[in-house]
Amino acid sequence: MNQHFLKLRQHYKADMMARYGVDEQLFDETSQCIAPLAVPFAARRGELLQRVGQTTREVFWLTGGVARVGYVSEGGNEVTMRFATESNIANAYEDLLEVRGEQPSRSFIVAETSVQGFRFDWEQMSVLRRQHPVLMAYMTRMLEFAVSSQARRFVTHTASSADERLLNFRTEYPNLERRISQKVLASYLQITPAYLSQLMRREQEAA
Repeated sequence: MNQHFLKLRQHYKADMMARYGVDEQLFDETSQCIAPLAVPFAARRGELLQRVGQTTREVFWLTGGVARVGYVSEGGNEVTMRFATESNIANAYEDLLEVRGEQPSRSFIVAETSVQGFRFDWEQMSVLRRQHPVLMAYMTRMLEFAVSSQARRFVTHTASSADERLLNFRTEYPNLERRISQKVLASYLQITPAYLSQLMRREQEAA
């Protein structure tokens, strides 16, 4: 049994139970169920965990660092969709759902800082969840959370002003702003780095 993985799961247990709305029994049974599939990984800042165009086959659970999920627009610009930090899954779920059709991924996943954690083979996880109702229940809660988060981010991206989008970002990702570059934050807010600098200056002047 992967004791290091189980120890780290216990460290983040309270946060993850609250995030996904699961009880202790479901969490513990899920941890035991997936532990044999957990493979440690580490990546340097700037290293890609997933490239655009490859077939998505892995799920990444972070125990340290910040990862970023995004895509490249038709104009060649990077657009940031979401972030993942400690105890979170760093994946583009929309790509994972297309593995059966062998469709190439539309999204990239990049280590925004150095990151570490555990990776899981998605196909193996899919087989396991069909065999274990407890894992199916846990993953259903996890995907419900992902859908809910996506809805909140849609509100952020459709807000009428950049100030509102910045406020929504800070609510969705507390304490993340200091860990990422202004260039990356600007791509999430869908504004230029220069305009973000103006917003920051206005905040400082107002304070």
